[in-house]
Amino acid sequence: MKHFSILLAFNLISSTIYSIFSGFSRFSFINCVFTIGMIYFLFGAMCFIWEKGFFNITIYAFNKLGQQLQRRKGSLCDDNDITIDDYTHRENNFFLTNNLLLCGLIISSVSLVISFISIS
Repeated sequence: MKHFSILLAFNLISSTIYSIFSGFSRFSFINCVFTIGMIYFLFGAMCFIWEKGFFNITIYAFNKLGQQLQRRKGSLCDDNDITIDDYTHRENNFFLTNNLLLCGLIISSVSLVISFISIS
């Protein structure tokens, strides 16, 4: 909850500073809040995808391809084959993933609701 509060406070402070420098329009404030919220959500989604191992399998495929190319050239002397278990059981854990996803989703959805309310 501490990191969530820090992310929310940073979003509100930076959005307020931006809107003050751009003439303090409520639409500039809402746009800045939404943009920063989407950036949080994007980084949270990237961390989530990284944690679940999508890039581990991609790295495995590129290493396997490189190993095959080296064998064709005849320059690889090792018979150590790369196993997929070496890559799939890697654990990546980021401490801000859930906070970034949740904060970005809440901030973006609230700013969308506020923008629709302020238009009508």
